[in-house]
Amino acid sequence: SFLCPTWPSPSGAHGLREEPEFVTARAGESVVLRCDVIHPVTGQPPPYVVEWFKFGVPIPIFIKFGYYPPHVDPEYAGRASLHDKASLRLEQVRSEDQGWYECKVLMLDQQYDTFHNGSWVHLTINAPPTFTETPPQYIEAKEGGSITMTCTAFGNPKPIVTWLKEGTLLGASGKYQVSDGSLTVTSVSREDRGAYTCRAYSIQGE
Repeated sequence: SFLCPTWPSPSGAHGLREEPEFVTARAGESVVLRCDVIHPVTGQPPPYVVEWFKFGVPIPIFIKFGYYPPHVDPEYAGRASLHDKASLRLEQVRSEDQGWYECKVLMLDQQYDTFHNGSWVHLTINAPPTFTETPPQYIEAKEGGSITMTCTAFGNPKPIVTWLKEGTLLGASGKYQVSDGSLTVTSVSREDRGAYTCRAYSIQGE
């Protein structure tokens, strides 16, 4: 099931962006998740704490206050840093980084414990296909029986997996059945001998 996050209402929070931002990056790239900080019009800018949350993670993945070193979640260690006043820079983004992020800015001189400014950002990571499961290099089958070879690939967008025999694309037939990356050969005979190749591709590559 999919949980759809709701972002905070701008009422009662000075400077909070009402609409979320959508950012797309390719795996391995760097990206900046933008967060605004709007100080009071008069007086010196107060000290503030920046917290970044990832939806589904109960504690902040990044906390920064003043000149102190930031607290960074181990999953983002060496990859997350503060950009400008409150934006979050992520290096070498991964597929697992995809999701909703919330920035909260806490002004420390306020008389009430309310987060000010901040934003919601959705990060989409596009990644070329990578195989997570492949069949053994050599397979033996009993004549007259059936055999299934499984090939699983991961990527964004979801890759399409096809099978080839000796370089020729195999389609669904009474002999061959292709489903979710698995190839089933029925009524195995000597004519089924040969090199089988699974191929995964998407608009991001293959």
